[in-house]
Amino acid sequence: MSIQPLIIFSIVVVTSLTATQRLAGADSEVSGIFKGNDQPAKLMFVSAQKGTAFAGTDTIKLIFTEKDHSKDERPDLKALFGNYGSALVIGIKPDGKVVTCDIAHEALTQKPISSPSSVKMSEFKNENGQISGKLVTDVKQEAFGQTWEVNITFKTKVP
Repeated sequence: MSIQPLIIFSIVVVTSLTATQRLAGADSEVSGIFKGNDQPAKLMFVSAQKGTAFAGTDTIKLIFTEKDHSKDERPDLKALFGNYGSALVIGIKPDGKVVTCDIAHEALTQKPISSPSSVKMSEFKNENGQISGKLVTDVKQEAFGQTWEVNITFKTKVP
């Protein structure tokens, strides 16, 4: 029996698995700038979960991290304590208005920092089971003698 059919079968299996992983990863995307004390962090993962009601309105919690947090039931809490590298946890209303913002950047000595009024959402969409948008600080923010800034775009599944 020839080894050639086995090699072809192996290539097909690996290609199929890689394509499946890419399709699963395509459900969530994050790109842009997240800096703490002028040090960049590469946010690679984003997810959304049902948040705590704010002023009688339901919220969505967006969790951005450097490391994969997808298997965690409460990634928002662990992210703020550094379990997934630098992190950003944003609470939004269903219309995209930011109501909470917690920053846990590895370059900051004081963390997490809460600063809900410093981040603005634009280009927000909630359609076809996906939410997406752009989160930006107008200028570099300062808190407790430390600085941070955000300019990221994202998309992820609706919780």
